[in-house]
Amino acid sequence: MHDVVILNALVLDGRDRPGRVLDVAIAGERIQALGQLAGQPAREVRDGRGLALAPGFIDVHTHDDTMVIRRPEQLPKLSQGVTTVVVGNCGISAAPVRLRGEPPDPLNLLGPAAAFSYPTFAAYRAAVEQARPGVNVAALVG
Repeated sequence: MHDVVILNALVLDGRDRPGRVLDVAIAGERIQALGQLAGQPAREVRDGRGLALAPGFIDVHTHDDTMVIRRPEQLPKLSQGVTTVVVGNCGISAAPVRLRGEPPDPLNLLGPAAAFSYPTFAAYRAAVEQARPGVNVAALVG
């Protein structure tokens, strides 16, 4: 029994080739089958006709270092298909940081002084894990 079967979606699998119209079966968080799956048992069936189905996109240049903690739902990213963000770009990051006063330019792109409470990268990582953001977070250390 599949959790979801999506019928007739244009599947773009990220392998640098044209998309194909396929059915996709999902169980839990995993794709279980691709192909012609009409009639397969599923808790939910969705019509993907006219829609594209692709793996999550990676936003490789973000300044979401503190946003993944302050607004972990990350709906603006998810609504565009982004499932992974890379933080710590442009040589700035939320950790390791010890501020005296407000963050200087360009560090203030990441938020106000209150958003910088991570003197070590381990503290930042723990805060991200506790926030449980809706996207995966890959971090560079500025």
